[in-house]
Amino acid sequence: MIIWILNSESGIKLLYKSFLKTDADEDIVSGFLSAFYHFSMVEFHEELESIEMGGLRWIYILEPKFNLLFVAADTKVIKTEMLMGKLNVIRKAFIKEYEEILIERKKTWEGDLNVFTPFLQVIEDYNHQWGEVESVAHVADYFDILGVFQQILIMFRNILEKRMYTKSKNEIIDLIEKRYKTVGNTKKFKDQAELKNISFSKDSWFNIIDINLIKCDKELVLNYLEIILTEIVKSLRKIKGDDLCFKYFNEEGIYAYIYNNMKLLKDLNLDLFFLELFLLL
Repeated sequence: MIIWILNSESGIKLLYKSFLKTDADEDIVSGFLSAFYHFSMVEFHEELESIEMGGLRWIYILEPKFNLLFVAADTKVIKTEMLMGKLNVIRKAFIKEYEEILIERKKTWEGDLNVFTPFLQVIEDYNHQWGEVESVAHVADYFDILGVFQQILIMFRNILEKRMYTKSKNEIIDLIEKRYKTVGNTKKFKDQAELKNISFSKDSWFNIIDINLIKCDKELVLNYLEIILTEIVKSLRKIKGDDLCFKYFNEEGIYAYIYNNMKLLKDLNLDLFFLELFLLL
């Protein structure tokens, strides 16, 4: 895996770390990555998230609040969902560690960028942990599972943000928050420390990418996420009704996502759950 953290406007490299053997000049590539990202925005009018180039799979995440572009590259045998999950973990950890500095330097990056150097050790620690996790058979598909749930949660948020009037959106989010707390306080989930890393707030929505993959009970987390998604759908149906929900799910591409990823869902034993959840019968 190769990681870049760049200023999205200037292309200035804040951090670079490679775990792959490469002869590429990291500074030249940094400028190219930023320029290529902006080219895709101008020419195609949409954010670039994943491409295959130079024998590698590339993932991009824009953090507009701080003018940051996070980029990860790895061999094509690494699945997109897995690479995206890893990059999201690094993104959140970096922002959490340097938020004050990022706010202060949002408009200018002429200062000493060595302040970010200690984060290279954090990236190395994560990479070591992921290496251990990927060697354990019972969590081999874990990143794929989290990637699927994260994608559906993103689609739900897009529905609320882009297709709802403020009143309906607030009613639904209030109901989701209430049901989220109720699920978390049930006997089965209440004292499970790892579930505390699945968080929800009205402003930042759901976060499920901070789960410690080594320590967690995979089946418990999966059951918890299935219940959470079910409660979200129930909340949407209660406030907006089945017909509008079907319209929202279709327009946001949820049905297309399920259809296009049916083989993956079958491999993860999630196909029946998602089909039943979104049939709305």
